[in-house]
Amino acid sequence: MKRKMLDLNDNDNILESPQRRSFFKKSFGAAATAAAAATMVSPIAQAVASGGVAAPHPSVGDKTVLYVNGKVYQGGKYKQAWAEAFAIRGNVFTKVGTTKEILKLRTPETLVVDLRGHTVLPGLIDDHMHPEMAVECYNNVRVDELSTTWDEFKVLVKKELDEHPERPWVFGANLDYLWDDGSNIKMFGKPSHKKILDELIPDKPAYFWECSGHAALVNSKALEVCGITKDTPDPVGGHYVRDENGEPTGVLRELAAHIVWEKWLGTLPGPKELGEKQLKPIFSYLNSYGLTSVSEVWSREMYGQAYKYLDDNDDLSVRLTVYATDVVDFATPEMQKLADKYIMNHRDYDGKNVKIVGVKYILDGAAAGQTAVVVEPYEGTNYHGPWRNTPEQYREGLHKYDAMGLTVHAHCAGDGAARMVLDAVEELRKKPGNNADKLQHRVAHTSMIHPDDVQRFAKLNVHAEFSPVFWYDMAATRVIEQDIGKERVQKYMFPVKPIIDSGAPVSIGTDWMVTPVDPWAAIETIVTRRGCGIKEGPTMNAEEYAISLETALWLYTQAGADSQKRSHEIGSITQGKYADFVVLNQNIFEVPITDVHKTKVLSTVLGGRDVYLSSRVKEIIDLGELTGDYENKMTFASVGRNF
Repeated sequence: MKRKMLDLNDNDNILESPQRRSFFKKSFGAAATAAAAATMVSPIAQAVASGGVAAPHPSVGDKTVLYVNGKVYQGGKYKQAWAEAFAIRGNVFTKVGTTKEILKLRTPETLVVDLRGHTVLPGLIDDHMHPEMAVECYNNVRVDELSTTWDEFKVLVKKELDEHPERPWVFGANLDYLWDDGSNIKMFGKPSHKKILDELIPDKPAYFWECSGHAALVNSKALEVCGITKDTPDPVGGHYVRDENGEPTGVLRELAAHIVWEKWLGTLPGPKELGEKQLKPIFSYLNSYGLTSVSEVWSREMYGQAYKYLDDNDDLSVRLTVYATDVVDFATPEMQKLADKYIMNHRDYDGKNVKIVGVKYILDGAAAGQTAVVVEPYEGTNYHGPWRNTPEQYREGLHKYDAMGLTVHAHCAGDGAARMVLDAVEELRKKPGNNADKLQHRVAHTSMIHPDDVQRFAKLNVHAEFSPVFWYDMAATRVIEQDIGKERVQKYMFPVKPIIDSGAPVSIGTDWMVTPVDPWAAIETIVTRRGCGIKEGPTMNAEEYAISLETALWLYTQAGADSQKRSHEIGSITQGKYADFVVLNQNIFEVPITDVHKTKVLSTVLGGRDVYLSSRVKEIIDLGELTGDYENKMTFASVGRNF
C-alpha cells in the first residue's frame, strides 16, 4: 500500500497557478463582466475574468453572492438541518433558506452561483495537525515510509546534494520505524545505524525523522557538529541509542533527537520566505481537502512570525489556532529562549485569522513500542512506560498557564498519561480563581483511555481530542496487542461514543503529518471502525464506540469551532457566521458509508473567498465544452463556473 502524507503534486488548485488561472481569461474574456447581471456566474470566475488574476485569493469584495439549487447541510450539534441556498455579503452568510427565498434578494448587480444539486458542507476543521512539520518535510528530502526503497532514497539524497549545495545540512522525513538493537529499517532493508547515512552523506550533517515524530536517524557528521560522543550523557526526556561499546548508533529518541534538530532549525529562512514560499503551498494543499480552519499544536516561534506576516498581508487561506511548544520540550538554550519569548508575548503574534491560544506538552511516546505511559503494566512486565515531559513539569505548567489564560494541550498516547492530566486538572479546579472551565485543558489523541476515566472528561470539563490513527482494525493493531493485550485494545482504545455521550468537550484532529490528513477517510472509519471501503470483518469495538455519520461530521465542523473558541464565527452555515464552506462531488449522506472516503472537493471557500477550485473545471473548459454534463450532472453555463 502506498500512503501519501504530503505530495503537493496532488493539489490541483487552479487558483494557485498563473498557468491554470489563465484559462479563465481565455474562456470568458471581457464579455464576462457585461453578461454577469444576466447569467449565473462564479464569483471567482467573475473576479479572474475581469482582470483579477494577480490576487492570491480572488473575492467579490462586499458584493452579495447567492448560491442556489444545492443540498446545503447547515451542520450544528443540535440542529442538523438542510437548506437549498444561501446568500453571502462580504465574508459572512447573510441568509440561509430555499432557492426561492434566496433569489428574492437578487438585483441586477448580484452574482449567482448555481450549485446544480451538489452538496455543500460547512468548512472542515482539523483540530490537531503539524503544518510546520509539513514545511520541513516538503522542502527537504521527502520520504514515504511505506514505499520508498533504498535505491530510491539514494536518488533523493543525490538530488538534494546536487540541487542545493548551499544548504549546510541534509534534512528529511519520514523513515519507517527505527530499532534500538540495530535491526533493519523495513523500508530499506538496511540497519538502524548512522553508517547507512555516512555512506551517502559523509561531509554534511544529516537528520531524518522517524515517521512517529518521536525519533530520528542522524549521521556521524551531525553527531560531531553537536558534540555528541560516547561520553555524552542522555538528556532529560531523551535517549542516545548506543552499541555494545557505548558508541552512539545515530538513533536518537525524544529530546535527544531535539538536540540535533534544534541545531538544524537555525537554518530556516525569515518570516517572509518561510510564509510565502513554504507555508502557503501547504495551506493550499489543505484547502484541497475542504479544510478551512486548522490547529497547529506544536509550534515554534519562527513560524509564529511567518503566520503573522501572512495574516497581516491577508494571505492566509486557512484560519489558524496555534499551541506553542513549551520550553521543557526544547533541549538547547537558544530554542528555550525563543519558546519562552513566544509564550510570554503570545498576543504579539495574534491576528485576524491567527490566534495563539495555548501551550503544548508531550507527556509520553507512541502507541506501539512500549513508549506510552499506561495505567496497568505492559503484558508480561512490570513496566508502565517512560515520561517525556514529567508529571511535575506538566503540573507546574498547568497552574502557570491557566493563570495566564492559556489552554494546556497534552500529548497522551497511553491511558496513564491521560489519567495524570485528569488528576492534575482535578487538583487545579480546587484552586480559587482557576480558569479550568473556561480554558478546557486538553488531552490530545485520546487514543487509550482507562474505562474508569471515561466519564471524568465531562465531570472535569477536560477536552478530548480524537486522532484517527488506530480506531479501526489494521496490521498495526497486532503490534499493539502484543504490548497491551487484545482486551485493552478493544476496551480502552478510542472510546469515542461514550465520551461524546457524556457531554465532554470534544473535537477531531488527524495529527498530520504523522498520519494522513484526508478527512473523508477519517469520517468513514470513525463510523465503521474498519478500514476504508471494508464492509465486513473485525472492527475496533464498533458495537460500543462507533458513532453516526452526522456526529462524525459535527466533530469536523461545529465541535472543532467550539474547540477553537470560534463557535460564534464558524462551524455551521448560519446567518452571521463567516462564509466558510466546501462543495463536494457526492452527497456523503446518500452514498454507502464505505464510499465516503472517495469524496472529492470541488471548491473550498473561506470567508466568501474561493481558496480552492478543482482543476477538473479546467479540463472541461480546455476541451471547449462550456455546456454539458460533467460528473454527477455538473454543468457549465456559457459564462462562468457553475457546479
